[in-house]
Amino acid sequence: MGMTDEKDIYINKVAIMQVLAGLINNPLLFMDNRYRFDINDFQEQFHRIVFGAIEHLVKGGIKTIDYIDIDKFLQPYAAQYKVFTDNRGIEYIQRILKLYDANKFDYYYKTLKKYSLLVFLNEQGFETKDIYDPDIVNPTQQQEMQAKFDEMSINDILLTTETKLIKAKEKFESNSDLVENNFGDGILDLIEELKETPEMGMPLCSPILTTLYRGQRLGCLVMDSAPSGTGKTRRAVAEACHLAVSEYWDDVQKQWVNTGFNENVLVINTELELSEIQTIAIAYVSGVAENKILDGKYYGDEEERVHKAARAISSANLYFVSISNFDCDDVINIIKKYHATHKVNYIYFDYLSENMKMLAEGVKKTKIQGLRTDQILNQFSTALKDCAKQLGIYIWTSSQLSNGVKDAREPDSSYLKSAKSLAEKLDIGSIMLPIRELDQNVVNTYIAKGFELEPNFVIHIYKIRRGTYQNIRFYVYFDRSTGRLHDCFVTNNKGEMLEIKPTEVEVVLDKTKEENLSDVYSHLDLSF
Repeated sequence: MGMTDEKDIYINKVAIMQVLAGLINNPLLFMDNRYRFDINDFQEQFHRIVFGAIEHLVKGGIKTIDYIDIDKFLQPYAAQYKVFTDNRGIEYIQRILKLYDANKFDYYYKTLKKYSLLVFLNEQGFETKDIYDPDIVNPTQQQEMQAKFDEMSINDILLTTETKLIKAKEKFESNSDLVENNFGDGILDLIEELKETPEMGMPLCSPILTTLYRGQRLGCLVMDSAPSGTGKTRRAVAEACHLAVSEYWDDVQKQWVNTGFNENVLVINTELELSEIQTIAIAYVSGVAENKILDGKYYGDEEERVHKAARAISSANLYFVSISNFDCDDVINIIKKYHATHKVNYIYFDYLSENMKMLAEGVKKTKIQGLRTDQILNQFSTALKDCAKQLGIYIWTSSQLSNGVKDAREPDSSYLKSAKSLAEKLDIGSIMLPIRELDQNVVNTYIAKGFELEPNFVIHIYKIRRGTYQNIRFYVYFDRSTGRLHDCFVTNNKGEMLEIKPTEVEVVLDKTKEENLSDVYSHLDLSF
């Protein structure tokens, strides 16, 4: 059977008629985020020509469409217009508009996309006859197959296909989670490797956090929790820009500084739009307060710095995805997509929280009704950690906190909102709080030593996998207007000062490979 015939068997003409009529009747459907229209959803040339005409008319700014508009649009295109007239296009459009039912548009749109997905999967070499078999001739069997297919969603079809791949991996690949060795295997080589390249990842904005966390290490899941309105998103955007944007304005040196960092970075946000993220990023890179950018009022060289920051951000491999209604699979698929297509190794996902779609996903996957929120979120954090490990990427996320954290002497994972279990899979866990009254004595002792910069936040670090310290407090000055974090000092949970040397990173050019390497650390002292 040829490709054309194979496509023809995956056509639902009623769905095509309803969708085309819907777009003619209401062109604003093209702007509705619930739908994604594509000419490849239409397999027959006639339907493709009608859809293409509608799409071009809408993009040209037309607000209402009828058969006369489509006919006039196609007339200059001889080949397409012949197909249109041979199929009695004007009569076709008049007929489908009479049959159109706006209340059923959503149903027929999903039906059209399901058939389109079958065509796509077949073109990619996937066998789909277990989902929809057009070769069945027995009327009873055909009816049963059709009824089963009608009940399936697009996600059901994708899950069926993914399950086949999973089973193939289980059969032909070794279990990546099962590794058996002798303790001494390669141990001397490991010692030499660590002498040459210490266990460190790319730096954070804070040199002290770079020391404590050993940088942003691939394969790790990091969660920085904070109360609402503290600046979780601003911190995530700052860290993303720190790795992706190669230059920034240094307030101390009063000049632009080239970091040499040019990593591929993805920011996934659940609440903000692109423009809101952009002003945060510009503020961080330029050092100009975001409120000045929002007001469009600058002083001195600030406007010039803002424009230069915008150009630097535009040239960076810095990607943004906004998603409000999501489940675990949605987020993991986004991460996998950008890792595969854009070679993204650093992900900033803001933030871990439950929603109805995620709760429904948990029930569907486990077949258990009444799953608790903490169980759902634990599944989510486990999936993120598995993703970081399997792909060899770094994932930074955050979460909300329970109200009791305001008075807690030892803020730790027990104060994570809805799920203490979120911390189980973390490589690094911290809670950032504004300076409270119980912190003031420690701050006063610090100021008395002659330090001018007074901290306004403290990061309570309760977990560092492969770290020397646990349950420590890192006092910082966090400028929310620019997203910049300034190191002050570190104490243990008793308020006693700890001497933590900052780790600075120097980027050098490896001439043998002719690429930038960020693995030369100056002032590196991990002996504490």
